Amino acid sequence: MADIVIFGAGQIAEVAKTYIDAHGPDRVVGFTVDASYRTMGSFAGLPLVSWETLEQHYPPGQAKLLGPLSYRRLNEFRRDRHLEGVRRGYSFASFIHPACHIYTTAIGENCFILEGNTLQPFVRVGAGVMMWSNNHIGHHSVIGDYSFLASHVGLGGSTRIGERCFLAGKVGVENGVTVGDGCFLGSRVLVTRDLPAESVIPARGDPVGPYPASRIKRLI
Repeated sequence: MADIVIFGAGQIAEVAKTYIDAHGPDRVVGFTVDASYRTMGSFAGLPLVSWETLEQHYPPGQAKLLGPLSYRRLNEFRRDRHLEGVRRGYSFASFIHPACHIYTTAIGENCFILEGNTLQPFVRVGAGVMMWSNNHIGHHSVIGDYSFLASHVGLGGSTRIGERCFLAGKVGVENGVTVGDGCFLGSRVLVTRDLPAESVIPARGDPVGPYPASRIKRLI
């Protein structure tokens, strides 16, 4: 059992606390955000402290961290805060819902995997990956660090998802396809060929044409 401080004070942080409280064995003891975003002293009935002074409230060794849990700046924010936390001496927890079918142990720290996910044998999941509900990850697939998969994503066998990618709901990636680092795939997109890094594929039926991933990072 570990005490956990969640990075965040919004809806996803509320969701994370609810899941951890319900399924344990860890427990949430507080929340943290950057000082410029801290507008109150508590959140969800627990202390909310500034990230910059976290050690004064929850020193390394006393609590583990989880998050940030958003895909802000196309997941770069989660990467940056995770790496900073490691430099400051913190360990990071992961949450894997018990109603998943997991046939691999190759899952990194600081992951958040919700109910109904199937990870077939020989799948590898990097650090800081978020997987919302009911995704299928085919055998021998690799999900790079800090990627975010929304619900009902289907990855065929031996697919490779790069670091910091965002896959919206009902995205499909065919067997053996590689998606480069920092890609944004809109809802219901079907990927049938390799994609270079920083590719943006709008949601199926979206009349807005392709635009660079650098613009996406400014928008989310």
